[in-house]
Amino acid sequence: MKKLLLILMIMVSPVMAFSLFDSDTGSDKAYLHLVSSIKNVAISTQKTRGLTNSFMNGNVVAQMLVYAQREQMMKDFKAIKKLSKEAKLPKNYSDESAVLMKKLKKLNKKAFKRKSGEVFAAYTGMIEEWIALNGKIIDSHFKTGNQGVYAAVSMLNSTLLPLTENIGKLRGMGSGIVARGVCKDTETPKMQGFVTNIEKYRAEMKSYLDKDALSKLSKNDLTAINTKIADYANLTQNRVIGKEAITLDANKFFDQGTACIGGVLKVYNAAESDIESRL
Repeated sequence: MKKLLLILMIMVSPVMAFSLFDSDTGSDKAYLHLVSSIKNVAISTQKTRGLTNSFMNGNVVAQMLVYAQREQMMKDFKAIKKLSKEAKLPKNYSDESAVLMKKLKKLNKKAFKRKSGEVFAAYTGMIEEWIALNGKIIDSHFKTGNQGVYAAVSMLNSTLLPLTENIGKLRGMGSGIVARGVCKDTETPKMQGFVTNIEKYRAEMKSYLDKDALSKLSKNDLTAINTKIADYANLTQNRVIGKEAITLDANKFFDQGTACIGGVLKVYNAAESDIESRL
């Protein structure tokens, strides 16, 4: 009897040990990397939207850049699939991301066959869906854990990503306006709204960073990033919104917006690094 019990203990112990270390959910780091990969798809979609709008309003140089950006988007999809497995993402969220990928691929194929305003709105809707999915993933994994970490990860998705999105909208619609040479009456309130939102999210970013400094970014770095964004908004306000006979270069205008988004992504990467060091 004793020998039988001993054999059973030896057989069961590895199973018990495995169950102790196995989990139905991935690590905090795995989820943080997944959140970042979804951010990358949003950024790729922002750039695709902007270049597509610029091309469809007369900037023929942008066409090849559109195709290059679509290729980047496909690479971002692969990263999401890989990181979803590593994070052991629940099936409902994996299924939702798969649907969004399929919709984006379909939109890319039909974009040049539709009106520019419709395409701009369709890409914007897709970006909003990715950000919303990211928010649900963040809440599902981080909300019941360390509240400081939850607040920091939420800030990435609810402040920094919307900031890039509104700069992206200003860049995308604005470069189309500049390529055309005139701002339509229907575009003026939309562009003004983007500028207002940029200031809102920029203020939120500053408020957060005033309380939680980032180890990899100095105050001078943050000042330079904020100044660049403010200058871009002012340029758009003074020389694009509601203007006729616009003489700016569409490609340079687009590149200036990209540089502003790059600045926000520096903040994102520094914040993500600080969060990861706490996990």
